Amino acid sequence: MLEEITTRQLKLGLSTRQLAQQLGVSPTLLSLVLNNKRPASRDLTGRIRRWMNAPIAGGGHNHPNTVYKEFMAERASFVSSETLRYYTEKLETFILWCEMHEFADITLIERSTIGAFLAYIRLGRRKHGNAPLNNGAIKLHHQTLKTLFNYTGETRSMPNEWTNPVSAIKVKSGDAPRVEYSDHELTKIVEIIGKNNDEILQLRNLALVTVLLNSALRVSELLSMRTSEDGRLTVSGKGGKRRTVTIGESGTRAVNLYLEKRNDWTGPLWKTRTGTALTKHGLRKLFNKVRNQAPSCPQTVSALTDSGTQQSHAY
Repeated sequence: MLEEITTRQLKLGLSTRQLAQQLGVSPTLLSLVLNNKRPASRDLTGRIRRWMNAPIAGGGHNHPNTVYKEFMAERASFVSSETLRYYTEKLETFILWCEMHEFADITLIERSTIGAFLAYIRLGRRKHGNAPLNNGAIKLHHQTLKTLFNYTGETRSMPNEWTNPVSAIKVKSGDAPRVEYSDHELTKIVEIIGKNNDEILQLRNLALVTVLLNSALRVSELLSMRTSEDGRLTVSGKGGKRRTVTIGESGTRAVNLYLEKRNDWTGPLWKTRTGTALTKHGLRKLFNKVRNQAPSCPQTVSALTDSGTQQSHAY
């Protein structure tokens, strides 16, 4: 970590005193730690990690971090705190990446640059582990970047021929790596979430897991699933509009088995034992069981829980 700190310190042109000021610690203490004369305390380690993962203001009017700060300030006036946290999570990664590659003017960023960033983030830049991001996560980064660059085009002087560099990139299902899961892994997971001796709920859980692994649905979309009169599966999207979704052959088979056993093709697709709609709280309990009791299936569990706990956000 010391090498990374020094590299970033030099890149930003910070003296030890200036760095200590940003960290909120004594310059003498920081100097001892940076020179390996004293180990970093837990508090200092936490401060350094937060500093390493937070964009540092710098550059001029078109600097990526300047635009990002202005964008966040504008959004704060009309979006919820939850949505602001979502923007922060997605966009800070991009701003740090721009800093790492010394992109000082956001108006000069091209399609190839966005493509390189998405390829970088796809490999996995997470707090816990380095598993590749699934297709749904890539799309969220893509959509959020598109919003940021729309703002850039509206607030900066751009050439007449300028177009949003993110719009030129289409994130398709085949572009993102898929998680390969075996029958053994899926069976293990279903055994965990189906330990209630209720065959209908076991089939429901099997169908739910299969649908999640075959799609990039958000939790709000998943829980809104219904069967239409012609047998198609629909979800409620933005603006309350319903749309048809595809869930693959295995997903279709699993859903049909569940519905045939339930003998009820009306109302919400995912129902509880009492016939009420499955809620976010109930879904979260299922995934907590999976995460805690399936350590032998880390990649599949990661794909499952990341898809199933993805929240819906406004753009």
